[in-house]
Amino acid sequence: MLRALRHAVASIVIAVLAACPPTNAPDAVSGEGEGEGEGEGEGEGEGEGEGEGEGEGEGEGEGEGEGEGEGEGATSGTFSLLAYNVAGLPQGISGSDPRTNTPLISPRLNAFDVVGVQEDFSHHAALIADVTHPFLSTPSTAGTLGDGLNLLSRVAFRDVQREAWQECNGIIADANDCLTPKGFMVATLTLAPGVEVDVYNLHNDAGRSNGDKDARVAQVGQLVAFIEGHSAGRAVIVLGDTNMQEEDEPALQALLTGAGLVDVCRARACAEPFRIDRVMVRSSAVLLLEPQSWEVVLSFVDGDGEQLSDHEPIGVNFAWQRR
Repeated sequence: MLRALRHAVASIVIAVLAACPPTNAPDAVSGEGEGEGEGEGEGEGEGEGEGEGEGEGEGEGEGEGEGEGEGEGATSGTFSLLAYNVAGLPQGISGSDPRTNTPLISPRLNAFDVVGVQEDFSHHAALIADVTHPFLSTPSTAGTLGDGLNLLSRVAFRDVQREAWQECNGIIADANDCLTPKGFMVATLTLAPGVEVDVYNLHNDAGRSNGDKDARVAQVGQLVAFIEGHSAGRAVIVLGDTNMQEEDEPALQALLTGAGLVDVCRARACAEPFRIDRVMVRSSAVLLLEPQSWEVVLSFVDGDGEQLSDHEPIGVNFAWQRR
């Protein structure tokens, strides 16, 4: 009942927001963003964070120009990655308390070299206030709140593209997915000269109705077709909030097989193979990507041990090698 009420209120508030200019203007891109500038950043990606399952929460990895081989002419290296739905809808609509929690999330992101966030709608300035990543994507300005997808990285990236889902379900019901232009973004990360990986950050339709399930199936088809055209023969990482539970297994399998991906959670024999926040990966003929660990990162909590979002963040450590 509370969830249904929140969704009803959300539809009203977002409709009102549509008549007003956004209160959170997009930030300037640092380093490589959507077609702007180029450069390589240096930074250490070390950070402590307790974790559950694989990886024991160490969120440790070296950024561009540091560690094993990430410099010029490198043939191998490592990096850490975080996928996190930060519940950044407007205060009162979000499933969390973003006004209080987003400033607490920000410095914790520094433990990871590459961070993909979802629901980064209304509190972006607070989210990036304390991050040290030199490369930040420019927030989407589509619709009223944008798509909520952003990338923060110590590894230089370029060629950011954003695609809205062609099909969604729900305006004043079924999780209100059609009120924002949810979809996916993709950027090309340069691990070393001539060593690249396309990173996709997505947020699928929510809700449990048949219409929501059908929308997710259609979204999988759209994403697989895009990957086939945009990333043919290339290494790929897909991360984000898939909203795919056990009942969506056929849709998930269509994504994994259609794009040639491996679900890192399952590859690492995790205890929760149907967790909706996922990281998926495939290697290429020139780049081997091997997940070394998968974890539910437990450090994103407040002083009382309460989660800072209504989602738990997923951390993965990758090793890479030029073939």
